[in-house]
Amino acid sequence: MRELKIDRVTKYYGAFKALDNVELTIKPQEFMVVMGPSGCGKTTLLLVILGVMNPDGGHILLDGKAIDDLPIEERNISYVPQDFGLFPHLTVYGNVAFGLKVRGYPEDKTRGEVDRLLAAVDLQGLEERKPKELSAGQRQRVALARALATNPFVLLLDEPLSNIDEATKAEVRENLKAFVAKTRITTVCVTHNPEDAFELGDRIAVMFSGRIIQCDSPLNLLQEPVNEAVKRLIAPMYLLWNVKGKEQSF
Repeated sequence: MRELKIDRVTKYYGAFKALDNVELTIKPQEFMVVMGPSGCGKTTLLLVILGVMNPDGGHILLDGKAIDDLPIEERNISYVPQDFGLFPHLTVYGNVAFGLKVRGYPEDKTRGEVDRLLAAVDLQGLEERKPKELSAGQRQRVALARALATNPFVLLLDEPLSNIDEATKAEVRENLKAFVAKTRITTVCVTHNPEDAFELGDRIAVMFSGRIIQCDSPLNLLQEPVNEAVKRLIAPMYLLWNVKGKEQSF
């Protein structure tokens, strides 16, 4: 239950400004979605928070303390990449246990923690399967369990639904939202998909060309987009939310 603040962060790739004075505060336990088109800086922002990249200006603050100088392993922030990043040669159990074993957890404690996490993501009985033997939704749940095994302060999700087929996406999205809510972990998720953003986010930060141009609740975004660019990006949601019976909220 930690507050994460991105304080005027700038990042360059050569002469290209990937992040332009980004300011964003993610409240404790909040599910924040950063939404924008490809190339707008979403993944770069996650990697700066994680510590893979250093900002060229500004700071990353956790509970009010700058963590810019901390190496990745000392930030206690977990990251789930777009392809889930599972080790193909390890079983479900081995993937979830990996971080605990690296930290020197004893086998009995590791076993108990892995069992608890697999129960939380409803994967009991699949401990000995390899990632290739799982559905995309199951692989996502393994990745989430592994990410939370070390009890991180913050969870970062990079396009977590991009590899999920449309037939099962709604169910997987619902399971993801419920799992994050149950664990009560501060979460930052990036996506280019408005439907995923609106169904997952407590708030949505809309990003264009390296800048956050609006951050608000899904409903407020629909009611009061700050400009035409935001309105065009979220246009599909006016119809979709009406179809789902939420038109009475407007």
